[in-house]
Amino acid sequence: MSALEVDQSGDIGHVHHPRRQVLLDFMNHLKSNGYLRFSYPMPNQERGEGWMMFLYEPLSQELIDQFEAA
Repeated sequence: MSALEVDQSGDIGHVHHPRRQVLLDFMNHLKSNGYLRFSYPMPNQERGEGWMMFLYEPLSQELIDQFEAA
């Protein structure tokens, strides 16, 4: 499985992955850890392929790493 691509360099972060289900699983991981400020996954229209979601507050690297380790 390819890794999540998480970009938090701007005011609103975003996460990319080729598969929608991976982002849905990531969304559930965020919810279960009390992080509730994100969008639902949507087709990535800018790239023309894959899926993306927005993050409306910064995530810790630890939270990202916990998901990727699972």
